[in-house]
Amino acid sequence: MTDIKRNFRSYRGMTIRNIKVYAKDKMAILLSLLTQIIVLGLYLMFLKSNYVDIINNGLEGFKDLVSKADIEGLVNSWLISGVIGTSVVTVALNTLNLMVKDKEDKIDSDYRASSVKGSTVVMSYFSGAVASTFIISSILLSAGYIFLACTGTFCLDIPQQLLVYALTLLGSVSGTLVLMLFISFFKKSATLSSFGVMVSASIGFIVGAYVPVSQFSENVQTIVNLVPGSQIAAMMRNILVGPAIDNIDKTLDGIDKGQFAENAREMFALKLKIFGTEVDTGFMLTYSFIIIAVFAVLNIALYKISSKRKD
Repeated sequence: MTDIKRNFRSYRGMTIRNIKVYAKDKMAILLSLLTQIIVLGLYLMFLKSNYVDIINNGLEGFKDLVSKADIEGLVNSWLISGVIGTSVVTVALNTLNLMVKDKEDKIDSDYRASSVKGSTVVMSYFSGAVASTFIISSILLSAGYIFLACTGTFCLDIPQQLLVYALTLLGSVSGTLVLMLFISFFKKSATLSSFGVMVSASIGFIVGAYVPVSQFSENVQTIVNLVPGSQIAAMMRNILVGPAIDNIDKTLDGIDKGQFAENAREMFALKLKIFGTEVDTGFMLTYSFIIIAVFAVLNIALYKISSKRKD
C-alpha cells in the first residue's frame, strides 16, 4: 500500500510538473495555436465570404426566406469545428515535446536513477499532455460558443454543448496516444520541430478545417478519413454544424423538398466516405475507441521494449 501511495504521489507530482512546464512556455502555447490562427485568418480573409456565396447559390430562389444570421451561423459553426478539430492535435504535439526535451536535458536519466517506476514517468507525460490539450481546446471551444452567442447564431442546446466538450476530451486522448508513439522515437527537439511543422501544416486539410474533405477526390477522402483526428472532427461537425443546417431547413419548411439540407450535409462532410462508402457517427465513435485501444497497447509495448531497466 505504501508503494502504491508513493507511486501515485510521484505520478501526480510529475503530471502537475509537465502541465506547469507547458503553461509557462509561451512560445510552446503560441506554436500550439498557430494552425488555429491560420484557420481564423483564412476564414476572415476569404473562406467565410466564399462559403456564404456558395450557400446563397444553393438556396437559389429561396434565399430571401433565410436570414443572413442563419447562413453565417452555419459557416461560423463549421469554423469552430475546424479550430477544435485541429487544436486537439497541435496542442498535444507541443505538450509532448517535453518528452524529447527531458531526454536532451538528461532529466530522464534522473528519473531512471530514482525509485520512480518507468511506467509512472510515461503515464505522467500522457496525463499532462491530455490535461493541457483538453484545457486549451476547451478554452477555444468556450470562446467559440461565446462568439456564436454574440453574433446571434447559436443553435446548440446544453446537452449538445456538453457533448462537444466530451468529444474534445476524446480527441485529446486519441491525439496524445497517436502522437506519443511517434514522438517516443525522437531524441532531438530540432528533429521533432520538423515533424511538428509537417503535422501542423497537414492537419488543417486532414480534418477539413481549410476545405471540407468532401471537395477532395474519393481516394484522397479515404486516406484523410482514416486518420483518427478526422473522425473526431467529423463528429464535432455533426453536432456543431448539423443544428445550423436543420435550422435553415426548418425555415424553408419543405419548399425545396429538403434538397438544401441534403446538399449542405454532403458539402460540409457531416458524413465521411471511406473507400467510397459513407460512414455515420456510430462508426466514427467506434473507430475512435479502437484507435485509442490500439495505440494504448502499442505505447505500452514500445515502453516495455525500449525500457532499459526493470520497474
